[in-house]
Amino acid sequence: MISTRADLKYYLQEDLADHPSKNLLALWLKGSESYPIVFFMLCLRHYEYYFNKKSKSPFDFIRKHFWRFQYRHAQLKFSFYVGVNIAGPGLKLVHPGFRHLMKVGKIGKNCTILPMVLIGKKKPDTDSKIVIGDNCYISTGVTLLTPIVIGNNVTIGAGAVVTKDIPDNCIVGGVPAKIIS
Repeated sequence: MISTRADLKYYLQEDLADHPSKNLLALWLKGSESYPIVFFMLCLRHYEYYFNKKSKSPFDFIRKHFWRFQYRHAQLKFSFYVGVNIAGPGLKLVHPGFRHLMKVGKIGKNCTILPMVLIGKKKPDTDSKIVIGDNCYISTGVTLLTPIVIGNNVTIGAGAVVTKDIPDNCIVGGVPAKIIS
């Protein structure tokens, strides 16, 4: 959870480590594929910082709502739906594209999530929380049906439909997802 300026700097450094340029104007002018990702991560992390900050000053109130507006705008414009305070440092959104990760309980450190990842419920009356461990790679087109727990160091193959918990250190794929190795 981001609660200090040092935490904010650390999270942004980890999240944007794979992007050589963090200059939004330069990325926008070049028409870079990185622009939506860098913009969204900046908005998400700054909003988390002001959301968690204990200060009640009017300036912090204004900053919080400014970053909330930017975060919401980036969600709608780029189709990145990542909830506040759920993702650990090092979240990698490799390519622009739809991701719906609002009902996640927690995403661990250094997770890579490709486009077209969707979280849904198995049944209408079930709990909608999911826990994703550290160092996970979730490929494109994956559907995660909650409630489930995904262990650490897990790779989920493209188009998989995950309906059961996944243990640590394995590769899964298929419909429904099965452990491959």
